[in-house]
Amino acid sequence: MKPIKLTEAEMKIMQLLWDNHPQRMTELHAALEPETRWSKVTVCTLLTRMQQKGSIAVDDSGKFKLYSPAVPKEAVAGEQTDALLREMYGGSASLMVSHLVERGQVTDKEIEEMIAILKRAKP
Repeated sequence: MKPIKLTEAEMKIMQLLWDNHPQRMTELHAALEPETRWSKVTVCTLLTRMQQKGSIAVDDSGKFKLYSPAVPKEAVAGEQTDALLREMYGGSASLMVSHLVERGQVTDKEIEEMIAILKRAKP
């Protein structure tokens, strides 16, 4: 499967679909509108684009179209993380972690968890 690159707007829709699917466009719009102020037309446009990318599946056999994720969250998370690592940090995971730590984005508990992960990964 080829990598699917999602925009920030598309990720908002995917999060809703991963959490609860299938959903109608009106349900997605109702959930998104308070935060985004998107119109129904905007949500429809995004859904069409996402269907063309292959990130969502559409069931149009009933009265209303039903939208579901076509890719697992873990796959998209991995692709997005790999792209961020490559594009922003030149592929250096340690540089990315250093940046997060320096900016105060990592708690002491998370540091302990990362140390445990790294110890398990070391042969």
